[in-house]
Amino acid sequence: MKTQKAILYVRVSTDEQAEKGNSLAYQEERLRQYCNLHNIEVVAFFKEDYSAKTFERPEFKKLLDFIKKNKQLANLLLFLKWDRFSRNAGDAYAMIKQLKQWQVEPQSIEQPLDMRIPEHKFMLAIYLAAPEVENDRRALNTKDGMYKAIKDGRWMGIAPKGYKNIVDENLKPKIVPGKDAEKVRWAFEQMATGLYHIDEVRKMVNKKGLKVSRNAFWCLLRNPVYVARMKVPAYKDQPEMTVKAKHEPLISDALFYEAQEVLDGKKRKDQPPTHGKREELPLRGFLACPGCGRNLTGSTAKGNGGRYFYYYCYNGCKERYRADEANKYFLKRLVEASNNKKVIRSFQEVLKDVLKKTVKEKAEKLLKLKEELETNQKRQQNAQTLMLDAQLDAMDYRNIKMKLEPEIERLNKEIAILEYKGLDENEVKEFGFLFLDNLGNLFADSNLEERHRFLVSTFPEKLFYKNGEFQTMSKTDILSLISRSDKAFSEKEKGSKKKFRCLSQEVIPSGFKPETF
Repeated sequence: MKTQKAILYVRVSTDEQAEKGNSLAYQEERLRQYCNLHNIEVVAFFKEDYSAKTFERPEFKKLLDFIKKNKQLANLLLFLKWDRFSRNAGDAYAMIKQLKQWQVEPQSIEQPLDMRIPEHKFMLAIYLAAPEVENDRRALNTKDGMYKAIKDGRWMGIAPKGYKNIVDENLKPKIVPGKDAEKVRWAFEQMATGLYHIDEVRKMVNKKGLKVSRNAFWCLLRNPVYVARMKVPAYKDQPEMTVKAKHEPLISDALFYEAQEVLDGKKRKDQPPTHGKREELPLRGFLACPGCGRNLTGSTAKGNGGRYFYYYCYNGCKERYRADEANKYFLKRLVEASNNKKVIRSFQEVLKDVLKKTVKEKAEKLLKLKEELETNQKRQQNAQTLMLDAQLDAMDYRNIKMKLEPEIERLNKEIAILEYKGLDENEVKEFGFLFLDNLGNLFADSNLEERHRFLVSTFPEKLFYKNGEFQTMSKTDILSLISRSDKAFSEKEKGSKKKFRCLSQEVIPSGFKPETF
């Protein structure tokens, strides 16, 4: 009789560690007793803590390499039960076939089978299918449980940035604000201003200690978890939905929606140029060529007595002038505008009219939105009552709910944005006109980054320069308005409001920063 030589294999997964009879030590002991009893020589032993859903297991791969490198050294692969070998029937049959080609027979000592007997193949199918069915059932129960928990508003999984994982008094998972909560809140606040590119905000928040990649930061700013809402994915016959979460929000709805407006490009988001920055070229990226309309660039050139900086058009136009002269005339224009005190004071009166009108329109719109929201919420409640009273089919109720929920979400979003007051209007006016009174000094005393922010906030359109004069395409920019002669406002003093009202239509509340609300 041919001497039998065996490779022993024991396996246990993490969730089976506590189960009786599944420990690695117990399996090894039983296998070695079996080999001693049947005079089987043990040539190798492999053990691992890994799931048997596939054969992509570290130790099993080593086992296969051992067999390939030591052909005919062993003719048996012994394990305790067939579920130690595999929990996937399809993969198990393929592996059995492969081992037989290497003249190695896989065998369970507690569920022995003789493959020469046809009926034993039927038993093999049962042994292999049973653990797979058990796995599938366990996975399905887990998915059902997680879906129910998420639908109930409980966060499952690792806490997002700004939160930390805990368990509540009922030992259920829960998230609460963590040590990075203030940093996340600050990131939303900066994004909502519309003054920064998303990657600028990411770099600033990284410096504060919140390390996050580009893609992860984008997902963070889009995640409604920070306003205590969660997206529930579609599951079985249930559609995707958004539910109210049970954890504490980090930010207000208004702040979240303000940031979304910026990310969607619906809110003006002027940023400084991102190319190389030079103190000698503060207007680079803000000047346009009168000939082709493209941005002027800047560079340095050596000349008599040193190096000189120029703004010029790289598109082949002849537009080219000294940077120091353009910078000097721009500063001069700002100083002249700031010195026009009478016009600035008149402009202040115009702004009062505009703000008064804006506040009234805002209140009317807010009232209308709240009425629409109340109507839709009542419709949803009525549909639910009819379903509970068996007067409405559950499928019909689900269809009604799917139509009403997006509309309710939209109305809540618009109401939150309108109710967001931001800065007090008096503070806005006080700061804004202090800003206008000191345009020249503010620009002259600022560093390069601050100058760029100044230009972005004050001149949303590109500037054109020619022979010491600056202008924009629009005649309603701040510099053009406050540079008007006093005569433009003379009729206001005589009691006529004709030109005054006309000018008020040209004033855009968000024309200077901080924006008016």
